[in-house]
This record gives sequence, structure tokens and C-alpha cells, in this order.
Amino acid sequence: MIKTKPIITLLGIGTAISLLGDATLYTVLPHPSVAAQVGVKLSMVGILLGANRAVRLLLNGPVGLLYDRLPRRPLLITSLSVGALSSVLYALGKGFWPLFAGRIMWGLAWSLLWIGGNAVVLDISQETDRGQLSGRYQMWFILGVASSSLLGGLMTDLVGFRNGQWISALLIGLAALLWFFLFPETRGDMQSQTPESTKRMERVPIPWGTVLATSLPIFFARFIGWGVLAATAILWLSDLIGEGMKFGNIYIPIATLTGIYTAITMLTSIGSAPASGFFSDLIGRRWPVLAITAFLGAIGIWLMSTRSIPMAFALAGAMLVPVVGGGVETLVPAIIGDRVSDESRGRALGITNIFGDLGATVGPAFALGMLNLEWLSLGEIYRIGAILLAGVGLFALLQAKERPESDPIEKP
Repeated sequence: MIKTKPIITLLGIGTAISLLGDATLYTVLPHPSVAAQVGVKLSMVGILLGANRAVRLLLNGPVGLLYDRLPRRPLLITSLSVGALSSVLYALGKGFWPLFAGRIMWGLAWSLLWIGGNAVVLDISQETDRGQLSGRYQMWFILGVASSSLLGGLMTDLVGFRNGQWISALLIGLAALLWFFLFPETRGDMQSQTPESTKRMERVPIPWGTVLATSLPIFFARFIGWGVLAATAILWLSDLIGEGMKFGNIYIPIATLTGIYTAITMLTSIGSAPASGFFSDLIGRRWPVLAITAFLGAIGIWLMSTRSIPMAFALAGAMLVPVVGGGVETLVPAIIGDRVSDESRGRALGITNIFGDLGATVGPAFALGMLNLEWLSLGEIYRIGAILLAGVGLFALLQAKERPESDPIEKP
């Protein structure tokens, strides 16, 4: 019998460590001095930071198909190995193209890792604990983003950008070795599969009803959370409190405050991921819990959009919004596990992540484009986001009414 806790812990540790190189780039590369060190202009930084998501729009589908055909373990170990090599390219590269190659490699690594990690969670879970295990894995991811961003900035300050990336590559490589020696195969007995059974599995169609239903909330959750809010956090804060705050004799500038704000809001995601999974297991339903998280996120971003309320309410809204991210990222894989057969789960996860990465890619362009063109104010953009999240909540309630999770697995 597979022991789930050690597997989730191993999977979570590797996933968290894998983020070191990528999170460091997001944290420090936009700074002009760091960009100058690696020989890129600030105008190139946006392209570099978005390249990994753009390439995943092409890779997620094929990677999902690989996970339907092949064992999990070698693909997951490969993901960390490629991730370590991407950090090596960041450490060695000078100019746009070496760094761009590193971002493409990281896009492949993360596609292999995230789809594979969620496939492992579905392998080792049952309907009674799938939400909880998915929530734990999502919690490891959020912890990884927070800690990697902090460590990445700290290493850059202490030892420099390039040395920091060498350290990242070493740690990611050690995580790959850890998985090589300790991570088990979770995809059942691959030895018992004949060529005929493998071909039969490959012919199983994708259950598009479930895939498209789960793709909608993940698109809008990432569009708003990873896209609009991430790209405009510093603008919202500076609008709210100015260019910094003074605590006693210490003055904290807006960039540092933005980092602190981001880390604090992640605490909400860390809590909402396991909580949403637990409650969905407790009541035996996923969509109603997803609806609640979407409505809470809508309330939160609406509070952020309103200048006429006290600052405390706006900040409380900012703490509410991440609930939807933690909830959606936890519950969508669980719904797929409940309703999609083993033979097509990899492809289902791949397609939903295509939609998610599309949302994360177009979100910043939409928000910053509207602001630069002066077509919408930041408050109006946030109110649109609130309406979209409320729509996700209504959609989830409709799904809960029409497609209860107690139904049998969807027949393609």
C-alpha cells in the first residue's frame, strides 16, 4: 500500500526547491542594476519573464500526453534536471538569447513538474482524501514561491546574481538526486501493460465536458491572481499609501513594501489550499467549495477597487483575494481526479494548464495595456476582475447543480 504522506512531502520539497532560479529572476531581474549585470535592457525583461509561460502554451498538451503514456518517476526527475540546467544558463549567460534559452528550458521543466506532480497526487488519492492531498501539494507550491522569492533576493544581495543562480542550480540538482533515490513510481504496475493495452489507453478520448468546465475557473483565477494583481501590486500599494511608509525611525520604500505585502498575502493562499480541499472531502462536493472561494475573491478585489472606504477594508480585501487562487488550484485537479479516467488524466491536466497559463500570460498585458492607454483606471480594472470572479462563482454553482461529483466518471 502506498504511503501518501511521505510521497506528498518528497514531491512538495522538490517542487518548492525547483522554484529557486525562476523566483529569483522575478524578484531581482527587473532591477536595472541586475539587468545590466546580465547584459539585458529593461525592455527585454518582460519578454524574458513571460517566455516560460508562453512556451508552456505549446508544451502542456504534449506533456500531458506523455504522462498518459509513460511512468511518472523518470519524467519528474527529468523536470528537476532540466530546471537545474536552466539556472546554470542564468548563471553563465550574458545577453538576451542565453537567458531566453534558459527561460524556454524552465518552461519545459515546469510543465513536466506541475502536470506530473498533480498526476502523482491523483494516483495516490481516493475521492475521500483527494481534496486534502491536492491542498497539501498546493501549499508546498505556495511555500516554495514565498521562500524562493525571499532566498533569491537574499542570495543576490549577499553573493551576487550569478553566484546565487549557481547555488540554485546546485540545490535543484540535489533535489533531483533525492527524487532519484527515494521517489517511488505511483502509476500502478507498468510491467503488466502490453503493447495492445498501451495502444488502447492512447485511443481513449479526452472528456471535454469536464476539461472545459475546469479550464474556465483556472483561466480566470490565474488571469486575475498571477496576471492582473501581480502586475499591478506596486501601483495599487503606491496609490493606497504613497511611495513608502515610516515605522519609527525606519523608512520602508514602496518596492520593499510590495515584497512584504506579497509575502503576507501568500499566507491566505497557504491556508485556503488545504482548507478548501478538506471541506470538499468532508461534504463530498468540489464545485460548491470552489464557488465560495470565487465569491470571497470577488468581494476582496471589489474592496481593493474602492477608494472611498478605510484603508483597513482595502487591505482586508487584499487578504481575501488569494483565497480563490488557493481554492481553484486545489480543487480543479481534484475534480479531474474524480471525473476523468486514469487513461486520460494527464491530457486533462495538460489542457487545463494551457488555459491557466494563457490567463497568466494575458493578464499583465491586459492590465498594464489598459493603464498605459488610459482606457481604464486601476479601480475599474479591479472591478472588472471582481465581476469575472463572481461569474466564476455562479458558473461553479451551475456545475454543482448539473454535474454532482457523486456521478460516475465521465465517459468520453
